[in-house]
Amino acid sequence: MSSITTSTTAGSISSSSYMGQYTGITSDTIDQLLQSDELRKTVIQNKIDKINTKSQAWTDISTRLSNLTSKLDVLQDEATYQTKKVTSSDDTIATISGTSDSMEGSYDLVVKQLATASKITGDVVSKADGTTKISTKDALGYSGKLTITNASADGSESKTIELDIKATDSLKDIANAINNAKDPSDKEGTKSAGLKATIVNNQLVVTSEEMGDRKLTIGGDLKDKLGFADNVVKRTKGQSAEFTLDGIDMTRNSNSPTDVVDGVTLNFKKADASKTITLGLTNDTDKELSAVKDFVSQYNSVMSFLSEKMDVGDPSKSDNTTGALAGDSTLISLQSKLQSTVLGGKSVNGVSASTLGLSVDRNGTLSLDETKFKAQLAKNPNAVKDFFFVDTSSKYSTEKTGTGYTADFKAVIDRYTSTKSGSEGVISLRKSSYQSEIKDYNKQIERITEQIATKRARYVTMFTNLDAAIGNLQSQFSYFQSQNSSRNS
Repeated sequence: MSSITTSTTAGSISSSSYMGQYTGITSDTIDQLLQSDELRKTVIQNKIDKINTKSQAWTDISTRLSNLTSKLDVLQDEATYQTKKVTSSDDTIATISGTSDSMEGSYDLVVKQLATASKITGDVVSKADGTTKISTKDALGYSGKLTITNASADGSESKTIELDIKATDSLKDIANAINNAKDPSDKEGTKSAGLKATIVNNQLVVTSEEMGDRKLTIGGDLKDKLGFADNVVKRTKGQSAEFTLDGIDMTRNSNSPTDVVDGVTLNFKKADASKTITLGLTNDTDKELSAVKDFVSQYNSVMSFLSEKMDVGDPSKSDNTTGALAGDSTLISLQSKLQSTVLGGKSVNGVSASTLGLSVDRNGTLSLDETKFKAQLAKNPNAVKDFFFVDTSSKYSTEKTGTGYTADFKAVIDRYTSTKSGSEGVISLRKSSYQSEIKDYNKQIERITEQIATKRARYVTMFTNLDAAIGNLQSQFSYFQSQNSSRNS
């Protein structure tokens, strides 16, 4: 039997005793007296546990809805639609690529000559003091101007940059200045001058970034000192790419021309005038099909999870277990909205959810008829894309906005999952309400805990005093008995 040691005073007699020594009332007895108060705490804690279970269920639902949103994002991505499969009978000579707008096609190509760039190579540069063995980072000691003119072969187009060279500048500083130079005719100062400078064996090499025959001219009072004297400079003449596409002879100042076939880029790698290669470009529907299948799978996962959380089980069974959110009207509303949205969406040129092969069975499971989907893609790929999403974002917008099936779906989800301040979604507001309830319940538990502590202390004092009083009475009784025995003797 447990006991509590205490010191008490009963009448004029002070004693140190153990509670329960005479009355038999111990701390276990006090626990039993406080059992009803402890039960009140347990009831409230059970309420808190149930709220936490509900809150966690909504957290899990929010996560699944966010995953569904990510699948919708893929269906809104321009890169998902009309991607291309490319082929080349010899990719060491050339390859092909296309945008979503490019048409399918097969092309016969002969690459006769690759495009090259015009360049001008200066002589070895030494320092102003005559030192010849220098680092590209050494200050040269020259100050003055260096001008570079980059002009078309016929002189119809020309741009000239002027560099102010300081005595502290090195070869590397000068090369960087050339590389960073801007087109003097560009008022905004963002367009490059189209020049590339490198350093080889302490010689400056200036190359036109535009391929083909260009006329590079070096001037300024530092021209000779930086190795560009007329009698030592070496010039390399650039040339255009020459090729035949489907029997048509063409030239371009690029090895990756984009203006030969609309939406198509040809990539020349090697010239071989004796060989004809075939390049192919066909629509790749696999990416679109995969995106829709992923959406269908995630939608079914969400709906299955919602049903699990709303499950009422079998009320006729004594051990029936229900879902954490059984009977929750908010969850029922969410499920209903998703069900009505999944087969909705405005038809675009005859393309709708049903014509794309989307259907729901009597159990609410969404499925996709791949044959129907592929048929619509083949018939009108742009209509399929526009059915899912049409981007209406402004040029400077930081958020994507648009219309279509996915936009409607995301709007429904966003009303539940949004965490933006001032426009919190239903789930966020519900969880805040839960936290407020839990906070109030915890305060109740704190008050009951304080009441229990006060009662316990009062009981301990009361029953200890009672033991002390009984102990004093017993001592006095024993004393009287001993006195009475003495007289009788």
